[in-house]
Amino acid sequence: MKASLNSLQKGLLLITIVLFITTPLFAAETIQKILLLDANQTYQTIDGFGVNITPAQWQGGHLKPVIDLIVDDLGSTLIRFDCWGRADWLDPKKRTASGKYPQDYLKAVYTGPIFHDAWETFRYFNSKGIEPFFNVSGRIPPELAGADGQTLVDFDGYAEMCVTLLKWAREKEQLKFSLFAPFNETDLGFPEGPKLPAKYSLPAVAAIVKKLKEAGLSDVRLVVLGDSWPHLEKIEPLLNTAEFLPHIYAFSTHTYGNGGDQEAGNDWFLAETPYAKFVKTVHNSPFKSASRWLTEYGDLDQTGEVEFGVAWRSTRRLLKCLADGFTAAQVWDAFDNLHLHDNAWATYGLFHTDTLHWTYSPKRRYYAAKQVYRHVKPGFIRVKIDIPSRDKDDVYALWHEPLKHLRVLAFVSKDKKDFTIVGMSTIEFDTRLKIHLKGVALPEGKSVHYFRTRRHEDYVSVPAINLSGEMLEASIPENSIFTLTTIP
Repeated sequence: MKASLNSLQKGLLLITIVLFITTPLFAAETIQKILLLDANQTYQTIDGFGVNITPAQWQGGHLKPVIDLIVDDLGSTLIRFDCWGRADWLDPKKRTASGKYPQDYLKAVYTGPIFHDAWETFRYFNSKGIEPFFNVSGRIPPELAGADGQTLVDFDGYAEMCVTLLKWAREKEQLKFSLFAPFNETDLGFPEGPKLPAKYSLPAVAAIVKKLKEAGLSDVRLVVLGDSWPHLEKIEPLLNTAEFLPHIYAFSTHTYGNGGDQEAGNDWFLAETPYAKFVKTVHNSPFKSASRWLTEYGDLDQTGEVEFGVAWRSTRRLLKCLADGFTAAQVWDAFDNLHLHDNAWATYGLFHTDTLHWTYSPKRRYYAAKQVYRHVKPGFIRVKIDIPSRDKDDVYALWHEPLKHLRVLAFVSKDKKDFTIVGMSTIEFDTRLKIHLKGVALPEGKSVHYFRTRRHEDYVSVPAINLSGEMLEASIPENSIFTLTTIP
């Protein structure tokens, strides 16, 4: 009997230990963070946000519903528009002795089915008050390239091809646009675009400017160079050329990740990255008033198995580049589609494409982008957001950093009557966020809205918001992308 009791007691003791270990230690805990939004300390003015789009799926108007969502629901104002997907729509052998293309040849190309869909798609954006800007990407004809078949050497020939498209769009199709991005990822070359070593960036851009003037399109300004990485040695020759000041509107680059969590660390988010150096280099040049655009950003995972992971990583890169001083960003890309430059079906889109019925449904990455796009309006100014006080004597300050697991950016309207706070939290329990709004001139009775995207939430409206005087409070759950805003 004694032996039986001992066995029973040991069993109960074992059960007790197991229950104790598996009980969450912080099950009901809520942490509190106090931040300061200082609208008097300002950074860059935002130009807007948008998507990359190709018109191949227009098919008599099938793209209208998705364009409606991109503009009216997502809040896109900047559209990077690629008609063809390759930089070889004209045959250089058709040029006359003067280097021009015959008008009947241009008419045959630009009234063909591919460009017909391009014009109609572009025109639909115009009807919604949006002026996309044309972009050229993909392979070039061998006649324009060097011995490797991809390095651009005939700058005038390339510029002539590009400018015929713009001239036709403006004069024949009556399309409204004022910007042009003539190159794409010239650091990579085939199949992304013509390759341009640093020594060629200046003559290549000069040829575009010259042809625009000759065609009577001097009002069209450039977005350059759109490389896959911030190559300062390629933009510095442009920054040192004063004659380009009236012709270059924005300097652009791209950023991607390839899955994983290599960019999650606090050191990465707070460090001066090559992207921040890109912004500073432009700002400290004669082009200090030029815009700095991220014309492509996203994540390269195409398994379809980690949609929230893609949404999370893409948003984190977007916030980092905004923190680094970029004034605009465009996600790659609008919807799943076939890209002619590499002849592959890609699933990078904000929308899933049903190729049987040609309908489109938003992915979670769409809702993550909406947290920023819809509420950070063109003309908003990024302002300082910080911890009101820090312990200067804390030898563990690096590891005690209050924003170590919380990314927050803040923006205000020019008149300071509206604001938007966007953040991401990886804190492992609810966080009570208290934000002191310094320098914000909220009108009496102004409402503050709370929107959130998580693994199982798509841009939900959360009613639990408390605004008392200059203090804003909200409860932020773990692994959430959140927006606190006066923009409904």
